[in-house]
Amino acid sequence: MEKKSSLIKRPAEEWIEFGDEAFNNNDFETALEYYLNAIHENPRSPFAYFKAGNTLYILKKYDDAINYFTSTITLDPTFSFAFFKKGLCYLELRRISDAIKEFSFAISINPNFALAYYRRGYCLYLLRKYEDALNDLSRSIELNPNHSQSYLYRANCLFHLGRIDEAIKDYDKTLDLDPTNPKGYVYRGVALMNLGKYKEAVNDFTIAISLDENDYLPYNYRGYCFSRLKQYELAIEDIEKAIKLNPKLSDAYNNLGICYMGIKNYTKAVEAFNKAIELNPKSDVLYFNRGNSNLYQKNYVEAILDYDKALLINPNFAMAYYGRGNANFALENYREALKDFTKSIALKNDFYNAYITRGIVFVKLKNFRKAIEDFTKALELNPNSAIAYLNRAMAYRGEQLFSYAVNDLNNFLRIYNKNDSLAYKIRNWIRNMGFSPEY
Repeated sequence: MEKKSSLIKRPAEEWIEFGDEAFNNNDFETALEYYLNAIHENPRSPFAYFKAGNTLYILKKYDDAINYFTSTITLDPTFSFAFFKKGLCYLELRRISDAIKEFSFAISINPNFALAYYRRGYCLYLLRKYEDALNDLSRSIELNPNHSQSYLYRANCLFHLGRIDEAIKDYDKTLDLDPTNPKGYVYRGVALMNLGKYKEAVNDFTIAISLDENDYLPYNYRGYCFSRLKQYELAIEDIEKAIKLNPKLSDAYNNLGICYMGIKNYTKAVEAFNKAIELNPKSDVLYFNRGNSNLYQKNYVEAILDYDKALLINPNFAMAYYGRGNANFALENYREALKDFTKSIALKNDFYNAYITRGIVFVKLKNFRKAIEDFTKALELNPNSAIAYLNRAMAYRGEQLFSYAVNDLNNFLRIYNKNDSLAYKIRNWIRNMGFSPEY
């Protein structure tokens, strides 16, 4: 397209036409020059300001674009699309609250402005105001039932609100409308992953990778799913690919550490958690996971230090108290272990494992009555727990309540249902107390 001379006087409308032609040819700098010529010829033309602002938006000169959209609105306060585009500029600048105000103005002028509802809903989603976002995204879908992105982010809101089955239906709709959208498969995969449907999630992440092999997220998530399926070699391969694509992804190093724990390579697990912590030193979960690795390596002091750090970040982390309790127990710090297990139960009163371990501590401290209470509670939570029956039997025997002990030992044999050396030993205990084994 031949460049038009700015020295020739032309009406604003003609400069706008030239600008539109240049814009459609992706010659945005020339288009901007022509729109500015139009403004020079007619400073009262809202369309000239709008088109200049829109071109600046394309050129990613968002602050300048905002100024021109503001001039558009000053000249025509009913120009809803100018409010909308101004909102998009604020969104690009991450000024989310300002963006919401502009989208709201656009909606007040045009209550059927589907894209404005979508964008405002998206902004509310970014602010984690999921209920409010849900309303806007639903309204966007009412006005434009074929807008896939509205379904996608409504699904994300439903996911964060814990309404995962509903979220999956919206992800399904997203992918019906746009089957080549890799994010749709990633997000649906995450939802399936949260429902424990790891094989189905793997399928979604695999499709996402086929659509965008440079996105690290589906590799990381698929690796996590493989780890849950105990396919650790595949998991490690995927997670290492995610790390190669994004070396600063702490979650990938965390997942790598979990894989190494799964294959009992605790040294490598600690190395992975070290890297994850280096990238994200404020994560309670990372210190907790490293603490578990140290615990399994019998590095009890190091484990306690890690659990301490986890609890410093999150004082209500029941599992961290439980982990620290196990480390203290291994060091025979029974009083400290008792405090930890008690705190974990206070934070999570249905914590079956904590009742078992606290009961064992009470046995060590020869407080058999308290031990019996804990093992009884464990059995309320898990009536088929062989370990709870066995430990309560030991506590009953400590209290010389032999008939109760024998009853529990028989229940242990019933549930255990094996004929090995342990079962042989239990039957001898029963006989030594003057009773006959029932199993």
